[in-house]
Amino acid sequence: MFGKAKKLENKFVIAVKDFAETKKNLEAETLSVPFEKSLYRELISTAANKVDNLRGLSKFIKLQNKNKGDVRHYWEGLISEGYTLMDVQYDKKVPAIERLCDTVKFKFVCRA
Repeated sequence: MFGKAKKLENKFVIAVKDFAETKKNLEAETLSVPFEKSLYRELISTAANKVDNLRGLSKFIKLQNKNKGDVRHYWEGLISEGYTLMDVQYDKKVPAIERLCDTVKFKFVCRA
């Protein structure tokens, strides 16, 4: 009970372009993605934290245990381009999350 909590191994940070529209299109089955749409819906549903504005970015970085100086500039750029950053759980081996999120709407950012 005491000490550090176990770090989750299958936790990642991804970026989703135009989150509300993308989620709506996934549910309506109108979004073109390279893998099954259900994989993307599951991925989005596992998000514990998300940020889509610069005001909440510092708190999000702290929750991810990242060094602010290392990630802030890149993550600010993603937000300014219309992406929403979120931490997600993904435990499937195939397809790898890097390939799953290699689209216009989804970007793999880092391992959390």
